Amino acid sequence: MIRRYTPKDFRDILKIEKEAFSPQNPAYDLFVYLSHSTDLLVADIGGNVVGYIAVMDMNDSSKIISFAVKKEFRGHRVGSMLMDTAIQKCKERGKKSIILEVRASNERAQKLYKKKGFKVIDVIPGYYRDGEDAYLMVLDLQPIQ
Repeated sequence: MIRRYTPKDFRDILKIEKEAFSPQNPAYDLFVYLSHSTDLLVADIGGNVVGYIAVMDMNDSSKIISFAVKKEFRGHRVGSMLMDTAIQKCKERGKKSIILEVRASNERAQKLYKKKGFKVIDVIPGYYRDGEDAYLMVLDLQPIQ
C-alpha cells in the first residue's frame, strides 16, 4: 500500500536511506525531505516501510528529491507503484513536468524512469560526492494537443 509518511516511519526510512545511499548524515537528509517535500510517500507492506519517494513542488514543475526501495523488495513493483502514485499526485496539482537526477551508473533506476516516460535531457558532470556524473531526466506531464 502506498500512503503518506507518518512520524512512526522515521526509523524505517533511515534504514532504507542508509542502505541505498550510504549518506554521511541520513537523519539530516530525512529532515530535508520532511521540510521541503510536497509529498513524502511510503510503500507499506504488512506495517513495514519498504520504500519511499520524496517530491518537492517548484513553480509549475515538481522534483523527485529522493527515491529508494529496500534491496529485498527491488524488482517487485514497489518502486513502480511509488513512482505511479507520485506522478498522479503531481498531475492532480497541475504540474507540467517532473525532474530528477540519477547516477550515470544506476541503469536499473534509469530503466524504471524511462519506462515511466522520463527522458535524459542533460548530464551533470561530477554531481555526486564521489565525482560520478548524474543524468538530469524530465517527464513531461502536459497532454499533447
